[in-house]
Amino acid sequence: MHRSTVQSDEILFRKIRTVSGLGILLDGYNLSVIAVTLIPLTKQFHLTSAQMGLLASATLGGSIIGGLAAGVLADRYGRKTLLIWDLIIFIAFSALSALASDYLWVVLARFVVGLAIGADYAISPTYVAEFAVPKTRGFHMSYIWLAWSVGAVGSFALGAPIVNSMAPGISWRLMFFFAVIPASIGLIMRHQLPESPRWQKVHSNTNVSSMHLRQSPFRLWFLAMVPWFLLDFTSYGLGLLLPVLLKSNGFTSTTGSILGTGLAALFGGLGTLWAMKRLDRIGRIRIQVRGFFLSGFVLFILAVSLWLHFRLFIVLLAGLMVANFFSGSGPGTTCGIIPAEIFPTPQRATALGIATAFSRIGAIVGVFVLGFAEVHFRLAGVLVIAGFASVLGAVVSWYWQVEPNQSTLSDTLS
Repeated sequence: MHRSTVQSDEILFRKIRTVSGLGILLDGYNLSVIAVTLIPLTKQFHLTSAQMGLLASATLGGSIIGGLAAGVLADRYGRKTLLIWDLIIFIAFSALSALASDYLWVVLARFVVGLAIGADYAISPTYVAEFAVPKTRGFHMSYIWLAWSVGAVGSFALGAPIVNSMAPGISWRLMFFFAVIPASIGLIMRHQLPESPRWQKVHSNTNVSSMHLRQSPFRLWFLAMVPWFLLDFTSYGLGLLLPVLLKSNGFTSTTGSILGTGLAALFGGLGTLWAMKRLDRIGRIRIQVRGFFLSGFVLFILAVSLWLHFRLFIVLLAGLMVANFFSGSGPGTTCGIIPAEIFPTPQRATALGIATAFSRIGAIVGVFVLGFAEVHFRLAGVLVIAGFASVLGAVVSWYWQVEPNQSTLSDTLS
């Protein structure tokens, strides 16, 4: 009987991990698909650089508000309720964005999709953390960030043949609509999940309020927010603009730029695979510092090679793949895990939502700053700025470190 109960619990947890991972997979797809669709959208609507930047940032902007709101609501009304509602919004506006008739409607629809994406970032890692045991919590939480890479790579793998073979007015619509199918499956599965027992236990105590954010030390907030800001400044600033940057700088064709960006994203996922089996042994902070530093170092080397007029596409692509591997094996995995572990249950989702929102501000700043740098300093300047942000992430992570590895999650505000 005991063995049966254990097996039942394991099956339930795998389902929780899978369904939570599916949400993050959809997030990875939708936050990356704009890099693919910018090419046909620019052709169809004759977008200026400013309009491209606004469209690339619309989903990120929505995720700021979505993360902030959903985190607070999930701490107040429960994890499961918000997990269901964010997918309903996601499905509706993914479909509407595919049917949009002009540029402004595309921007608006992608902004609302971003609300749902930000919500999932705040809730899914929180949900998985509250079911996982301390000994293997890092492995299971990195599983959902691996799913992000699968979604991102999928957007490029689908996008390259579709954008290359279909009319611009059809290709971007298909790319937006594809996300509706797995999201609908995920919605059905989420209805079958239980509420977090940790949240239920804490919520029954009426003296505990998720709004007592001042009771958490400043060090925790700094560690949760600033490294993730710097990560997204670099990863989204480069990732969302990379297909356009590769094409406009004469490195490759439309198809080559999309596939090249997809390969770089793939190596980020391989980095997460490397980190998965080491997080619970080495710890989060050491892996995060290492990944930040090595990624920045590689970006500096690539910048120098461009300044020396060494402009082979295969060399640039290989360097970006290596940089993404180091990023994925460090902050690309850990930045979404640490906030869910260092804050107590009454404010866990709120804290993760705030950290998510701050990271998305970093992403938007990265899109505009790196886009500006490309115009004035070309691709080498973009790589130097991104490399500096990565190295700064290593310094901040080490100086403000709080290691949650193997620790039991707290249910009380300190």
